Amino acid sequence: MIQVAFFSPLLGTGGTQRHLQEVVSLIDGSRFAARLLTLRPGGDLEAELKTAGVSVTSLGFGTRLPTARAASAMLRAARALRSSRTQVVHGYQWRPALVATIVGRLARVPLVLASKRSLTGDDARARLAWRVIGRRVDTIIVNADAVRTESEQHGVNARWAVIPSGVDVERFADTPAAAAAKAALGLDPGRPVIGTVGRLEPRKGHEQFLSAAREIVARANGLAPQVVIVGDGPLRDALARQVDGLGLAPAVRFTGRLGDVRTALAAMDVFVLPSHAEGMSNALLEAMAAGRPVVATAVGGNNEVLAGEGVGVLVPPRDTHAMADAVRALLADRPRATRLAEAARHRVEEHYGSRAMVAHLERLYEDRLAARSVRASA
Repeated sequence: MIQVAFFSPLLGTGGTQRHLQEVVSLIDGSRFAARLLTLRPGGDLEAELKTAGVSVTSLGFGTRLPTARAASAMLRAARALRSSRTQVVHGYQWRPALVATIVGRLARVPLVLASKRSLTGDDARARLAWRVIGRRVDTIIVNADAVRTESEQHGVNARWAVIPSGVDVERFADTPAAAAAKAALGLDPGRPVIGTVGRLEPRKGHEQFLSAAREIVARANGLAPQVVIVGDGPLRDALARQVDGLGLAPAVRFTGRLGDVRTALAAMDVFVLPSHAEGMSNALLEAMAAGRPVVATAVGGNNEVLAGEGVGVLVPPRDTHAMADAVRALLADRPRATRLAEAARHRVEEHYGSRAMVAHLERLYEDRLAARSVRASA
């Protein structure tokens, strides 16, 4: 039995956390024993994971890493991993991954890996951290080649493995009918809905989405589209003010954070991902798995997921006119929208299923442990 310790960020409902939930639920329990260590306690998913029988332990860090409290927590974690004979330590996002490299070394864990699941952009601390992490781990796992390319441009030297994100395709195929989903959200079942799912933060492009929505509503030829924004975050109040300023208040519905987005996705006649930067978006994959026609910005992993003709519509980032035109075209051409939705679901089934993703991760653990064992005995 291979003992695996995942070092996780706060267990909120973000894409990385949902990915980890899938990994620990689908990993082969006859070959791997998985546990989660978080830097801080809390988050919506913590209770869900514990209820499902997953071992979740908080290291009790404060808000800063270089403190006596953090050092003590890392020493305790190292003793626990050494006692359990942990063979794999796997850190997600730069803070947990950096901690994982230290704890893994103190515990003399044979294999230490890190997962980088988003673009770094101009975050100087994250750039430096990933350069350090690259020198200290066996492999950095990325979910899109765009993430590896950007990292190398930032000076990260590492062995790389690309394992795309995965979603539970069967779960997202089980969605209510559009009219019922709209009614459940308090929307008019007879009017079209455009929507997006994501944390309300600058890089997700909600401001441009709302500007595009104003164009769509103004030029919809009597269709009276409704707009749904799923998620929460620091821009919530600013976006509400923007809605009022654009005169969109009667058409826009903020749902807040949803633990289960299937009903919201089922209500959307067109799903829009307006991000300025993305690694590989879980929200995009989930919308495709739910059979939604998608319009997404041509950034990062979006280009890889929607590569080729007839899967979705890519538009330039921050181009509100192009976004609005693409959405209006799909609302006006339902047969084309249906073809795109079917092709999108098929693409996810073929390439981005969560079981295939976890199987790939399991093979990587076994292959890298075997390689390190051979090297140690040479």
